[in-house]
Amino acid sequence: MKKTLLPILIGSILLTACRKQDFDTPPAPPAEPCLEQTAKPAGRIYTSDSLVSFTCTSKHCGLVPLSTKNYWVYEDSLFNYGVFVKVQLDTLRYSATWKSLSDDLVWWESSLYVGIPQRLFANDSTIYRTEERSFMPGVIDAKKDYSLFPGDSLRYLGSFDDVAAPGRSLRLAAPVTSPAGSFTDCIYFEKNARNYRKDQVFFKPGIGVIKYIQEKGNMGMPGVKLQQVSTLVAYHIE
Repeated sequence: MKKTLLPILIGSILLTACRKQDFDTPPAPPAEPCLEQTAKPAGRIYTSDSLVSFTCTSKHCGLVPLSTKNYWVYEDSLFNYGVFVKVQLDTLRYSATWKSLSDDLVWWESSLYVGIPQRLFANDSTIYRTEERSFMPGVIDAKKDYSLFPGDSLRYLGSFDDVAAPGRSLRLAAPVTSPAGSFTDCIYFEKNARNYRKDQVFFKPGIGVIKYIQEKGNMGMPGVKLQQVSTLVAYHIE
């Protein structure tokens, strides 16, 4: 009888301890909801004093997942017009936010350029940028930069600042692979101003830029030469 009671007694003590431990451990806080962005600000005009610094504590869903807690680590191979210079690791964060007072939109500004605007607004289908208007100080235009599209490809007119750059977008059938993983259903964006600059962006909606390639022209030399290759090696999205 004593041999039978001993295992039961030990089991009861362990069960009580487990229940006490579970009771003492606070439950994990619920995940912060992600705010869907639906605005389409292309064509809107802001003044420099209506785009103000703003502390945003929310996270926004869209083509680019935006939060001050998110980050992307890139291996940057840097060149001087085709001549290799160095490799370095850089971290992209959206650590600054701005609010356009006329429409109450939050614009996110990053610490690193990898082919998409450093100050942007993103909904579920389009990335927008702000651009100061030439010869009109204080006037800022909101413009469409990259977007999803019907079909398998799209051609459009883009620009590098004041230089026109025909662009194209392609849906990629093959995965895009980097040290951060293998990503399917990616989009390839390209802008190409002949003999001036060519940008190529491999982009995964909901994640961000997987790879960015920049080439530039040198005065007096035909064509463009490699300047930068940025490859995603790690990322954290909440």
